[in-house]
Amino acid sequence: MGKKVAPELKTRLQAINDEMEFYMELFNIPESKNDDDDESDYLLDTDDEAKKQHMKKMKESEEDKEHRLEVKKNKIAGKHMGRKSKAGTDSNKAERKKLKKEKLLKEKLKSINMMAIKQERGKLIEHKPLDVKKEKKPEPIFNAEGKIVFSRVQLDESDVQKRGIETDTKKLLKKVIDNKKQLAELKQSGDLEKYAEIKKKQAWEKALAKTAGQKVRDNPELLSKKIIQRKKQIKKSKENWKERQQKVEHQQNQRQKERTANLKERAQKKKNTKLKKMAKKGRIIPGF
Repeated sequence: MGKKVAPELKTRLQAINDEMEFYMELFNIPESKNDDDDESDYLLDTDDEAKKQHMKKMKESEEDKEHRLEVKKNKIAGKHMGRKSKAGTDSNKAERKKLKKEKLLKEKLKSINMMAIKQERGKLIEHKPLDVKKEKKPEPIFNAEGKIVFSRVQLDESDVQKRGIETDTKKLLKKVIDNKKQLAELKQSGDLEKYAEIKKKQAWEKALAKTAGQKVRDNPELLSKKIIQRKKQIKKSKENWKERQQKVEHQQNQRQKERTANLKERAQKKKNTKLKKMAKKGRIIPGF
């Protein structure tokens, strides 16, 4: 056993020796002590030296403290004097601040009072439902003839046919001719009073109609001219209508002819293409 333990210890001691040599080289520690070398270079500071340095610092710091206190006192005194001088220059500043604070307090109190009053009113007043106004139904509108108008757009009075006014020229002409015959008969019979009375009545009616803005149509010549003109217009409109019908028929026939021609041409093209294909395949077709 002893023989085996000896080499193991030797190897351990060799490893420790190598490690110590490494650290000595790392920290530049000399192998032997000389008188010139100072141990303090290789050793850490002791507690005594630290205490001495601390005491020196304490002594120095007390002097510095006194000096700093004096400097601070001077600074505080200077600031205090500066504030006093500023206060002396602006003496109304403090009063203004007080007034501002009082104003803000008054506004806050006022708003609080208003809120309290509103709450009290809300409690006292009973909320009643509002009366909803019912929409009135639109009343029916009547025209000059007394008939109900269903549309909202009302026509002008001139466009609406007035009651008791004749517009047909044939009827007006017949009325004028009958009136003339009646007056002529009365005059021939010798009843001049009735003749004069009817004449006067008709003159008043004519005058009142003119003042009301109505057009009096009692001239037989003008009425007959109007009838003839109307007949011509009807005749012309009939002719125009016939021409229009003939034109429409002609256009339809023309379009139909074009359509049939196009269809024939298309059918012929299809037929020709088929015949060409058949001829290419080897069929004997005349013309291809």
